[in-house]
Amino acid sequence: MIESKLYKRVLTFFAHPDDETLAAGATISKMCRMGIEVHAAIPATGVTSRRNIKDQATLESELQVIQEDCRKAMEVYGIPQDRIYLGGFPDNEMDKGSLLELVHWLEDIIQQISPDLIMTHHKYCTNIDHRYCHEAAVVAARPSVDSHIAVWCGEVPSSTGYLRPAHWEPNLHVDVSAEDVARKIKAMQCYRGESRPDPHPRSPEVLRALAKVRGSEGGFMWAEAFMMQKTFG
Repeated sequence: MIESKLYKRVLTFFAHPDDETLAAGATISKMCRMGIEVHAAIPATGVTSRRNIKDQATLESELQVIQEDCRKAMEVYGIPQDRIYLGGFPDNEMDKGSLLELVHWLEDIIQQISPDLIMTHHKYCTNIDHRYCHEAAVVAARPSVDSHIAVWCGEVPSSTGYLRPAHWEPNLHVDVSAEDVARKIKAMQCYRGESRPDPHPRSPEVLRALAKVRGSEGGFMWAEAFMMQKTFG
């Protein structure tokens, strides 16, 4: 159960614009409805990996578009622009840089907002950027006497299950409403270059079906699933 007394401030830390909605959109919606302060940190551009088929001017234009799409998606949940942190890390090439640089980027945000919970990718996701974000979150959220940040790991449809065995074993199912699922789908459709038609995993139909399946697993009508990396009592 999500308790506003326990989680007053939450940081979503997913690699690319749209990952936060795919993995946790309905949960973000629920948290915002509950009055929990949600922030979104997105370190990678989401477009630079396409440079083999697009020139620099096109990539820069697409970067502006996807960042604007991201802001519109966050508006669907009620997250203001000053709670969105967009980085410039290379898309699908985070492994070319230092993990420490990503950790420092995340630590700066953590220091600014002092979250009680970070939602991020899980360790065995297919995408290298997703795995890098997981490692960075574990390091940046390491506990101390003055800091106890819970970490939940979500699934990204179209990425999480492609690396087999997936090692995806959720142990937390968040009960969400049909309205939360609808808001997730609406936010995903703000990403004009990322949303896809049925039967793609990022289609409205499949996202709705997945929420129903996760709900069934947890004994709810609708749910999103997570793996708890760590939590504190």
